[in-house]
Amino acid sequence: MNLNNQYSTTTQTSMDRYDLEEAMGEMLSTQNDIETLIYAIGDSPIKHTEDQLLNMLIGMKQLNEIRYQKMWGIFEQLIKDKKIT
Repeated sequence: MNLNNQYSTTTQTSMDRYDLEEAMGEMLSTQNDIETLIYAIGDSPIKHTEDQLLNMLIGMKQLNEIRYQKMWGIFEQLIKDKKIT
């Protein structure tokens, strides 16, 4: 996966380490997504089909990829701007 310049078109003019920390924190959303999926599989009164569960997993995977790309883009920009080394 090539992540170069995928986040460099951000509308923010100046990023700092707090932007990176925020993006890193957003990665924890995946844990919440997994907990929700566990509920859907085990405790939900609605029994989801295999296709529905697979679609949920595919969506979670895609969201996680985007969160990572965002975080990596901020990290690269901070290095480029010499705000972190």
